[in-house]
Amino acid sequence: MAFAIKSIDNLFPMPIIRVDIADAAALNERLLAEISARRAAEAGVARSNKGGWHSAADFFSRKEPAHAALALDLLRIMAESTRKFDPDADYSKLRLIPDGWVNVNPPGAYNSPHDHRSAFWSGTYYVDVPDGEGSSGMIEFYHPGTPLPQDGGIGGPLTAESYCTRPSAGTVLLFPATMKHWVHPNGGTRDRVTIAFNGRFEVKR
Repeated sequence: MAFAIKSIDNLFPMPIIRVDIADAAALNERLLAEISARRAAEAGVARSNKGGWHSAADFFSRKEPAHAALALDLLRIMAESTRKFDPDADYSKLRLIPDGWVNVNPPGAYNSPHDHRSAFWSGTYYVDVPDGEGSSGMIEFYHPGTPLPQDGGIGGPLTAESYCTRPSAGTVLLFPATMKHWVHPNGGTRDRVTIAFNGRFEVKR
């Protein structure tokens, strides 16, 4: 009997959006200088970081020029990405509230598995990504549900338990804040430097 597949609906997608920042090399050079000055003046905090330095979550209110320039780009990226997923929403009635922080992972440091469930978007901007073998410094995302069993020899996204990537410097990764993720130990010879950030929406009063 003949048949034809009528349609395939990809339900409950979990996107990972990649954005390249223009003139990132010059921006990153200025960010590294500003971050170095902050590390000398600020003790940092302990969150998911195991080793290394984690700034306070004040990135979007910082006055350093490179911090402020990147913060504006990250706000625009979150806003534009949201419009692509729901162009019919009335954004004039919504307020985007961000927070962000600097992560500096020296050799051997990593970030333990976590998510950011109080937010809508989470993301990372890559300032300096050291070379390393294997999974060194990679960010790994876990399947948000229960993947299909792999014992039948069928592969692809439906059976994948996780996804790893090591973006290059100058790249922004944006993803739903409920996606659990972690950062593998830095096996390189210099610091891995990133800006992590969140964005949530609230209705204007």
